[in-house]
Amino acid sequence: MSFITKYLEYANVKTSESPAIYHRWTAISILGANLGRNVWFPFGHSVIYPNQYIVLMGSPGARKGSAMNIGVKLLRASGYDTFAPDAVSKEMFVASMQRKYPEDLDLEDLVMDEASEIYAVAEELNDFLGQNDLMFCTRLTKLWDCPHIYDHPKLHGKSIHIEKPTVNMFGANTQQNLSLAIPTEAIGNGFCSRILFIHSDPSGRFLTFPDQPDEELKEDLVDMLQAMRKNFRGPVHVTSNAKNVLDRIYKSFQPIPDNRFSHYSTRRFTHLLKLCCIHAIADMSMDITEEIAINCNTILWAAERRMPKALGEFGKAKNSGIAADIISFLIQNPGPKDMKEIWKVVSRDLTKFSELTEILGGMIRAEKIQVLKVGKKSGYVPCHVEQLEWDESLLNKSILVEEEL
Repeated sequence: MSFITKYLEYANVKTSESPAIYHRWTAISILGANLGRNVWFPFGHSVIYPNQYIVLMGSPGARKGSAMNIGVKLLRASGYDTFAPDAVSKEMFVASMQRKYPEDLDLEDLVMDEASEIYAVAEELNDFLGQNDLMFCTRLTKLWDCPHIYDHPKLHGKSIHIEKPTVNMFGANTQQNLSLAIPTEAIGNGFCSRILFIHSDPSGRFLTFPDQPDEELKEDLVDMLQAMRKNFRGPVHVTSNAKNVLDRIYKSFQPIPDNRFSHYSTRRFTHLLKLCCIHAIADMSMDITEEIAINCNTILWAAERRMPKALGEFGKAKNSGIAADIISFLIQNPGPKDMKEIWKVVSRDLTKFSELTEILGGMIRAEKIQVLKVGKKSGYVPCHVEQLEWDESLLNKSILVEEEL
């Protein structure tokens, strides 16, 4: 049985208050960190490693952190220990990747080919990225696919030399706070194209007394993580049928109809190959099969169709944060809401009532909200957006059904 299938059972995905999609991508994130640079996908003159930047997006209370904690605790239990410090400056984050060897280490025991790995986990992404730190975002952009050596000059008076840097980032955020963490310029410089924004609305499930985890299943998962680190090393192999499927997927991909993801669309195939590597090892195999290629494309497409919602109004306009607050307020408080009610939510961010009128007018023209009359009261409500279409022949429908649980 695949690690991911077992993991979803361990997380009680069908009854958990956290949405199923959060649990699935938590499993994917810890697997990517667990593999580091032990396995790779040969790609022309370069290679693709399974490290990833994954951010769970959703409203406060969507149980993003709950899903993350299950996977991170499991990874720690397996002996994985290259986590980034919880509170660290941007400079020290880079310095912490530099390998340190004990003074009494015998030269014969020195493994020069080791990668410099680090796994940054942040339930509050803003705590890790800071506020609109474009320089740090640019640094993380370079580290995502840095091939061999990363040099950071003059850090506290000396240069830092990092061999084979391997960074995995796993965080959570809300639409409102995302604009505080990531500067809008990061959309254009490629940082956001390296992030998979995994969005979900709250599951709507309430579990007063959660079941205790299955200890036997936990031991099985820990054993699998340890076996992956120990036994799986080298390039993954792609079957001929899988190559045909991946070729078709690459050539027929339709970009996400949102110009904020134009850079992501050019990097989408790399994300897909990373997923394929992870799922092959999750099946305890070094072979990417046709089934794995189709399943990974399904999983990625299921996430992509929600990505515009994950960003909300971020990167669209100067009042994107306010518009996101309005949308969130209308979703969480069903029924028409008049301007006076909305003003109470955004009055701290605006100086004039007329500014709210302009913002609401723009949101109506963008078909984000509409004016609706219910009974005797008329006011603003969110617009309903139809789901995107996709190529059914490339998708495994069972995964999409599971993610809607």
